[in-house]
Amino acid sequence: MKISAFYLAEGIKLKDLKNAYTGNLLQSSPFELFYRVDENRFLYAFDYGAVVFAGMDDTDTSKIISFLQPFLVRPLTEMLREHFEIKEAPGSTLHVGFDMLTCPKVSEDVARIAMMNVAHSVSMDFYTRRGEELLAEINVFTKQMENEGAIDISRSNMIRFIGRMLNSKNRIIENLFIFDSPDLTWDDEYLDKIHQGLARTFDIQSRFKEIEYTFKVIDDNLSVFRELYLHRESSKLEWIIIVLICIEVADLIFSKLF
Repeated sequence: MKISAFYLAEGIKLKDLKNAYTGNLLQSSPFELFYRVDENRFLYAFDYGAVVFAGMDDTDTSKIISFLQPFLVRPLTEMLREHFEIKEAPGSTLHVGFDMLTCPKVSEDVARIAMMNVAHSVSMDFYTRRGEELLAEINVFTKQMENEGAIDISRSNMIRFIGRMLNSKNRIIENLFIFDSPDLTWDDEYLDKIHQGLARTFDIQSRFKEIEYTFKVIDDNLSVFRELYLHRESSKLEWIIIVLICIEVADLIFSKLF
């Protein structure tokens, strides 16, 4: 069974999608929708912007992605994708490889666990890229500090940059729950073993810690930039006050003399 995950947008309006899509809904929550399209074909949509297909060819995948467009929140200009494979081998032991899960039987729950983990992985790719983009912008400013001794950035641009950073950081915090073990693994040792094996294979926790560290570096740099910017604005205000005082004194002297 081929599994294909796509990160399409910064969010998906699941409530609207649920009302519009007519597939067999197996699992529903404010954060996810899990559908059986037909026998051994599944669709999994997440509110944070990822959608996963299982058992579908490229034609069907493209059709559904086109159908999803009206429900996307701030679509990406270039969607991210990741692929995985589930192989059913009756009588075999469970094995989680680099790009394939081998198990005795591929059930609905096995497919769902695998799809969820591939969605987690492709979302990590998105946040890693977002962190790298913000860090690259930070590096431009630090180079200016090193070479020119100042930061050439307007107040509006500083606010926009801080907004982008905080928005990305807040979205990660909002989606921390995706790293918890799903409910269906709590009372099923076999499914939990699959989930833990896939989480290790995709290196989810380590990648998340790297993203956390990147955003901490960005946050630390922004604190320095804010202090420098406030100092610059304060200096401007002081000079304005000095100029106004000088004008007032000059006006007073002029009025006394003439």
